[in-house]
Amino acid sequence: MRAAPQRREIGRAWRRGATLVEVLWASALLAIIVIAAGAFVSLSNGMVAVARNQRTALEFAHSRLEELRAAGFDAIKPPSDSYTLYYLTPTSSGWQHSLTDPGEVIRMLGYDYPITTTVRFVDVDGGAPSYDVVEARVVVKYRRNEPNSVTLWAYLGP
Repeated sequence: MRAAPQRREIGRAWRRGATLVEVLWASALLAIIVIAAGAFVSLSNGMVAVARNQRTALEFAHSRLEELRAAGFDAIKPPSDSYTLYYLTPTSSGWQHSLTDPGEVIRMLGYDYPITTTVRFVDVDGGAPSYDVVEARVVVKYRRNEPNSVTLWAYLGP
């Protein structure tokens, strides 16, 4: 007749099986942590790219607005004395006015994005029969397939 196993032998057998279960649980936990870290890094990279595009679009819009300011009131004022919105496009001889969006694009970080420059007269003194200033507005889109854009405007007077 065999003697009952000693307590020490039972403990060893239990530890061998528990070690395998512990390794499986640790592997599963590590896999979950790695997947979550990868998703976080991917999301962070996307957010950094959007912020970079937004900053670049802001720089383009600011540059365009400064070009309009440098050109002066007479060079950018609308051709008719009305509150009609006109689109501006830079040319070699100055600024070209049109009633429709010319579809101007800028190259930003390897992609084309639309830039829209508009001007219109604004009556700031409220009711006088004169057009006091011109509102110049620059809109630069910075995300493809989404409506995100940067808008800057300034009022320019004679």
